Amino acid sequence: MESERQVMVEQVGEVRPVMVADGIALRVHVWSANDGIARRPFVLLHGIASNARTWDAVAQRLAAAGYPAYAVDFRGHGISDRPADGYDLATFASDLAAVVNGLGLERPILVGHSLGANVILEALATRADLAAGVTLVEGGLVSANRQFATLEECLTRLALWPVQGLPLAHLRAFLSKSYPAWPEWRLAATLASFDVSAYGTVAWRLTAGHFDALVRALWVQNVAAAWPGIRVPALVLAADTGDVAWTAAKRAAEADLGGLMPSARVEWLTSDHEVHADRSSEVADLLLDAFARG
Repeated sequence: MESERQVMVEQVGEVRPVMVADGIALRVHVWSANDGIARRPFVLLHGIASNARTWDAVAQRLAAAGYPAYAVDFRGHGISDRPADGYDLATFASDLAAVVNGLGLERPILVGHSLGANVILEALATRADLAAGVTLVEGGLVSANRQFATLEECLTRLALWPVQGLPLAHLRAFLSKSYPAWPEWRLAATLASFDVSAYGTVAWRLTAGHFDALVRALWVQNVAAAWPGIRVPALVLAADTGDVAWTAAKRAAEADLGGLMPSARVEWLTSDHEVHADRSSEVADLLLDAFARG
């Protein structure tokens, strides 16, 4: 049984650039431990219009337990490069494989939230040997074209908050008032999804055009068809967010999952959609229990 002792964290959010294509680098936030024991790493992937910082609390807990964690900013997100094109699942999957290879990781545990989960499904469809295990967090369970009646409804319902030109101080105050239970690190992680102008106003780092391109890519992906491509141990983390229809859709998908991805185990948490930020301790413990301890 893996020891429960906590080890000293050597790196807290060190950032490494990794080239994924000519002239395009993604930034990877690295959390490692210095106890000298080689353990299988975790690669953490964020959702659409989000960023790697939302994994900070989970990554810190994994590293404290002795397991290296690498949180990736997708292209166009966070502090990664923002090329003009490549905002589709095939390119994001290729970027993921390039990050794993560029970091010299051998079959890590891939963990993806929302869009990140869909990218994992896309990546393993062509590179089944890329991971030793996967975790799909609030993603990869229900296809967007099953969740929404039309693409237009999908684009409308998932649209980015209209914050262009809002002073950063106003956005911070709005988030603090709307989500008073959020710890400071989560507020900072959320704000890391925005650029701040010289005048102190904000804009999404992911542009509206790139956001729409990614939503369209999600719309055509058939997640159930990708499930049989997962031939490694899989953990699916689903959240009961209080949205009755959305929870029912995930429950229905769960019923179909066993026959198509028999290696999967499903765990439910009561949370908002960003379950890895809202319930970070529980998520980290579930990851350790599934892939590290024992």
